[in-house]
Amino acid sequence: MTPFLAPLLACPDCGAALQVQADELACPAGHGPFRVQGSIPRLLPEAERGAAETRTVEAFERQWRSYGGLKRIFGKDPEAMAANLVGDRISGRIDRDWYRGKRVLDAGCGHGRYLEAFAAMGAEVVGLDIGRGPEAAGVPLDDPRIGVVQGSVLSPPFRPESFDLVFSDGVIHHTPDAPGADQALARLVKPGGALYIWVYPEEGAMREAVFGTARAVTTRLPGSGVRIVSFALAPLTAFVRSYSGTSFGRATWAECAQVVHDWLAPPLQSHHTWEEVLGWSRQAGLVDAEELPIPTGITAWKPQRSGSQP
Repeated sequence: MTPFLAPLLACPDCGAALQVQADELACPAGHGPFRVQGSIPRLLPEAERGAAETRTVEAFERQWRSYGGLKRIFGKDPEAMAANLVGDRISGRIDRDWYRGKRVLDAGCGHGRYLEAFAAMGAEVVGLDIGRGPEAAGVPLDDPRIGVVQGSVLSPPFRPESFDLVFSDGVIHHTPDAPGADQALARLVKPGGALYIWVYPEEGAMREAVFGTARAVTTRLPGSGVRIVSFALAPLTAFVRSYSGTSFGRATWAECAQVVHDWLAPPLQSHHTWEEVLGWSRQAGLVDAEELPIPTGITAWKPQRSGSQP
């Protein structure tokens, strides 16, 4: 386990600080014990997942086993991914220098490419994911700047106000409670820090109906079936807009199939409006919300406490 992780961790069931005992993390209230396996603390809550949530986790684990080694994911190489983390794409207040000495949480880190980008800009970064996708995708677990924790964004296993930036890109709409996940992640932001959230936007009635009908079939297919359908439909990305901008002809067949899989495989998927997401931020006590160029993308800030320094 990356050494800087231990003081940040908390029981996902009660929020108590955890005690490190060899390869276990013990909760003083008796939850767990929680194992550390392959240098990753396994901090899943005791509550059982529903069938749709379980199948969603499995879909993403399959995705990163199949596509995690691609040179480009969501049509972006590491340099393009790093560009998403500075300037207007994330916040007018954040540039490369902002990250030096900061602590960042990538909540729902999946493929893990952003972890390396945050670390390269000088941050200490933690990746949280409910499944084993980061391992399958080859996240560098030996990098002392990067820690990975298996846990849920609905019950994130960290102490409150632990991070300067909580970053969750296209994740919480794959949970059974996107607003609840937003509130849980906001509690992890330090005063003066920021929460970045992007969720799928609500689209026109025709697009919602067409994709809803398709997903009613594809989310029930076995993994091998979804993979075949994803490769078969990959050329459609030349004509159907994807949020990542991945397009057949500019991206490889496999890169386009990855984007199709991401859309069609996970059973849990919700769509939201900017007004909804802004309301979540206000409910969490965040201020100075920035509407970002990507639809329903938002960065909002936790106010400094009176007398504290930025």
